[in-house]
Amino acid sequence: MLFRYHPGTSFLHRLDPRTKLLTLLTVSASALLFSSLPMLVMIVLFELALACMSRITTRFLRALTLVSPIFVLVIVLDSLFSKVSSGPVWFSAQIGFLHPEVTTGGLLFAVAMGLRLLALFGISIIFIMTTSPDDFVRSLRQMGLPPILTFSLGYALKSTTALTGDTRQIMDAQRSRGLELDRGSLIKNPGKLAALFIPVTVSLLKRSGHTADAMQARGFNQSIAPSCYRQQKFGRRDVVMGIVLLALVLILVLIPLIPGGY
Repeated sequence: MLFRYHPGTSFLHRLDPRTKLLTLLTVSASALLFSSLPMLVMIVLFELALACMSRITTRFLRALTLVSPIFVLVIVLDSLFSKVSSGPVWFSAQIGFLHPEVTTGGLLFAVAMGLRLLALFGISIIFIMTTSPDDFVRSLRQMGLPPILTFSLGYALKSTTALTGDTRQIMDAQRSRGLELDRGSLIKNPGKLAALFIPVTVSLLKRSGHTADAMQARGFNQSIAPSCYRQQKFGRRDVVMGIVLLALVLILVLIPLIPGGY
């Protein structure tokens, strides 16, 4: 399963979850604030370097392939209807009130927007694959956040694993019943789509009900905030990662200020 925590001993695995959360926010904000193609390429390469350091490169690349249809769609739409139009015109047409046009500048802008999508999705995948939900919840509690919020965030992180596992089991069960999921497109075949969507929805509702009953039976939020036996502590690795993030942000900010920069 791709969308789950994979234990490890790499540099990124050993970071404090709060440092990894800071990395997630910093990289995501950088991808949203900067639209230059070289900067977004740098951000994606930075994420690839993090994946290599964490020894999850194969899983990371496989996860990125899941958004490849959206990646292609973003590039096509932004190429035809780009707000940036410069350079030679490669294609132009008038279709009703629409005026699709492909230019060199628009094409570069479209690729940048596609890379922005990959950057946002990629850093989220790295966070999920390298962060233990239990450590994440402990870190949030140490920050003084309300127990309901910490539980919700931790449960949401764990639910990605549970939902992926349920979906995989349902797909295997449907295949054993003769449903050919590997042939044709699910979108073009409403029957196949319903055969997956309905059982997954029922499974999700049942899991939510069981979780609510378990929380009520344990008196969740009816007493003082629970204490943690293990305490999350910042170390040298967290300082190093903070310096790396600061350097990344400074490079992205200073590049446009350099003469001839983007």
